[in-house]
Amino acid sequence: MNLKGIYPLSTIVFVAGCAAIGANQLEQHYGKAQPRERVVEELPPQTIDYWSTVKPIVEKRCVVCHACYDAQCQLKMSSIEGIERGATKAQVYNGARIKPAQMTRLFEDARSTAQWREMGFFPVLNEHDNTAAANREAGVMYQLLQLKLDHPLPDTKLLPNSFDLSLDRKQFCPKPETVDKYARKNPLWGMPYALPAMPAPETGVLMTWIAQGANYLPRAPLEPIYQSYIDRWEEFLNGDSLKEQLTSR
Repeated sequence: MNLKGIYPLSTIVFVAGCAAIGANQLEQHYGKAQPRERVVEELPPQTIDYWSTVKPIVEKRCVVCHACYDAQCQLKMSSIEGIERGATKAQVYNGARIKPAQMTRLFEDARSTAQWREMGFFPVLNEHDNTAAANREAGVMYQLLQLKLDHPLPDTKLLPNSFDLSLDRKQFCPKPETVDKYARKNPLWGMPYALPAMPAPETGVLMTWIAQGANYLPRAPLEPIYQSYIDRWEEFLNGDSLKEQLTSR
């Protein structure tokens, strides 16, 4: 009997089964997951404001790895829309493919969080019942920040061999229902990955904002002075010259 193909298949079934169990447990505790509107017209008292408090920390600590089109797990944290969109295991660049890839351009290829879910993106923020417990337990972003606090980097000159920093390294993109398994298998892989923990006040701001529901006020309109600059850049990046096309890429 040929057993070569059985073990990979059994592994896939086992992993899928574990994910299903995790999803069911979250649903039993916190209700069914579904994308929800996070924009609010007014923040309750004592609620952390994304634009003035959270965004500067994200830009200083997170976007160095999570900003490009091909960011790890396609988690683009350079905008609140990218955080809401979440992550996916699908790779932007795959030199082995022979068919066109599905485009996943933020602001272009989907217009809502629900549409991104249909395209295979999963949340890094809680989408179950909006409670503090659910926001912590079912929030991948929260869990990975907590993992770094629970398991800081060892005080050594070199990183342990468990860290893979190669350009073509395998992507690990835990979902809400699999982040526990990820943490048990890779206790040192909290965020930020392969770096020391952020200062406690900054970590506290991010985790508190997530626990509060990760809501945010509507984006403020741009001041008129910036519109002329935007028009110039859009004209340049949409130009036909080789220089314009190369820069746009």
